[in-house]
Amino acid sequence: MRNPTPFIQRMHAGGMMPIFFHPDEQVCLDLLHAAYEGGVRVIEMVNRGKEAKSIFPKIKEAADKLPGLYLGAGTIYHSHEAEEFIDMGAEFIVAPVMNPKLGDYCSKVDVPWIPGCGTVTEVFQAQELGSELVKIYPANVLGPDFVPSVHAVLPKIELIPTGGVEPTLPSMKKWFDAGVLCVGMGSQLFRKDLIAKRDFETIKTSVSEAMDIIKSLQEGKS
Repeated sequence: MRNPTPFIQRMHAGGMMPIFFHPDEQVCLDLLHAAYEGGVRVIEMVNRGKEAKSIFPKIKEAADKLPGLYLGAGTIYHSHEAEEFIDMGAEFIVAPVMNPKLGDYCSKVDVPWIPGCGTVTEVFQAQELGSELVKIYPANVLGPDFVPSVHAVLPKIELIPTGGVEPTLPSMKKWFDAGVLCVGMGSQLFRKDLIAKRDFETIKTSVSEAMDIIKSLQEGKS
């Protein structure tokens, strides 16, 4: 870890931040439990549907009963959205963009903020606004070589790639080798075909296998 604050230590221990949402509340709850039983301890529910604001409190209620689970809200663009989800219990905020006003708000209320950045300038601006962990987004466009390029000039910032990361050794190894703190995954982990079949047992197995890979990669770097 480059910046071992309590938040960074927790994200590092998590290793992976799954990203999920479904308009069906029960599916969201089933995904939450499948992820937790598979070993996940950090998870992000995204604000990508009109149902998100009504479902999130139920997810928070369930998460509070799962020891050690750290729940955040994602796809947050503006301060008023962050305020709503923080009031509902979000423990950190994730954004697809680098909005200085959002960063300033999260800093004032002392809630970790993970902005999406695609340039070194954006990463620097996020760091100046108090972000300890920046989302490389879209990771499939920027690629692992972006990581050491950032660290060459901003050595203390921690990075998490999101977008195109797959739950396989070849995919994740190149990111951890490049120096990321953890990885973010959505549809690659929570496959739509499995969700459609309500096959949460297979999803749990996939999560567990991915967590085992991450643990081996982290141990290899320690």
